Amino acid sequence: MPLIVFAGAHLGYDLSELPLGGGAQVGRHLVEHWAESGRGELIVLGSGSGSGWSLPHTRYHNVTGENQRITDLTVRGYARFSRAFERGVTDYLRDALGAWDPREVVVLHNDICEAGDFRAIRAMGYRQATILHVDVVDYVANAYLGGRVSARTLARVAGGLERLRLMRLAPEVLQLIFEKQAACARHSDLLVVPSRGMAQVLRAAYPWRSEADVAVVPWGSLTSHVGSTDPMKVDELRQRYGIPESGTVLITLSRISPEKGHDLLLRGLRLWERRPSATEELWVFICGEAAYIHGASFAARVRRLASRLRRVGVVFPGYITGTEKAAHLALADLYVFPSRHESYGLTLVEAMAHGLPVLTTPHRSAAELVRPEFGRIVPASPVGLRDGLQELLKERAALPAMGGAAASFACGLSFSQAADALAVQLEKLVAS
Repeated sequence: MPLIVFAGAHLGYDLSELPLGGGAQVGRHLVEHWAESGRGELIVLGSGSGSGWSLPHTRYHNVTGENQRITDLTVRGYARFSRAFERGVTDYLRDALGAWDPREVVVLHNDICEAGDFRAIRAMGYRQATILHVDVVDYVANAYLGGRVSARTLARVAGGLERLRLMRLAPEVLQLIFEKQAACARHSDLLVVPSRGMAQVLRAAYPWRSEADVAVVPWGSLTSHVGSTDPMKVDELRQRYGIPESGTVLITLSRISPEKGHDLLLRGLRLWERRPSATEELWVFICGEAAYIHGASFAARVRRLASRLRRVGVVFPGYITGTEKAAHLALADLYVFPSRHESYGLTLVEAMAHGLPVLTTPHRSAAELVRPEFGRIVPASPVGLRDGLQELLKERAALPAMGGAAASFACGLSFSQAADALAVQLEKLVAS
């Protein structure tokens, strides 16, 4: 195994305390798996304190020189932080690896905005691979432009502005998004994405990359073992929120952010309430904290929408982990994943592994993860979500069997196999 230098601004943090999202979770699990499997030396470059990151064959370095809550950053602060991390990673590779032949090292970036300088690192002779947890150009096209412009068109427009030296007039965060993703696509030897749908969009936006340059590595479930949940914890939740045994519980697990579609779900539930036959006792748990940057204003909007519901109970438990998360999943009857844009769906697979049927929208990995025997894919709209709920709740007695089918399917989605497959791809980069 070559030396892997794993760079990710979200690495080095205690994820049981700080809600940093799926990319940070995948990064942490990759480090743990590779360290425990003894695949070789691993250097991790992050921005957290590194507390709890003492693992076999692994060295951790904070390359920003600061310990801050990156969840508190503003838009401008995030852009500046990302540039500082970029400099820190690039300087480390230039100054601290003198004993290593660059041809024996793979630099693995855990996402693109919080990464090193792709062009400069390639010039040093290092092979590079980049995990794209989010195609940020596709994200902007769908989450902010409503899909009216494709990622391919947006990438071409951005490339034209950059060639005309007009991109520098754009806000700093947009410069970061478009320049970094284009540089990543140009200078990475391997692009790693979690779904075939994402790979197709990426290759369309950057047509010079061949199919062999893009590795599809579905992460599977980060929950290595789903054991039995303490029934007393589930009963405590029922008592705390006044939910009878006959009540139906929906649950979502994600940061509270516009692309996650909580507003679509709540507006769909408002339509559901208006049916004359809406007599079911229904609760929805919206688990997670507001995303940083624009999350607070969207979370306030979500709470306003929730306050308008009259016959659906809405609960905001906040950021939950460990046994608390397991108890909430055991309480639920149906997992709802109403995203406007999603590259994979870690929490979707986690909920399936816990035995929950799912209702989701046609995001990039939906067709790969959801089957009719345990879920439904509906349009990302209030009407689509209402109709999906009506269909599934009409046969509420069938939900447990659907959940069993979901768990069986999720058992075949192994994170350890995904991590091993990625390691093989990295080994090939050095051998080539």
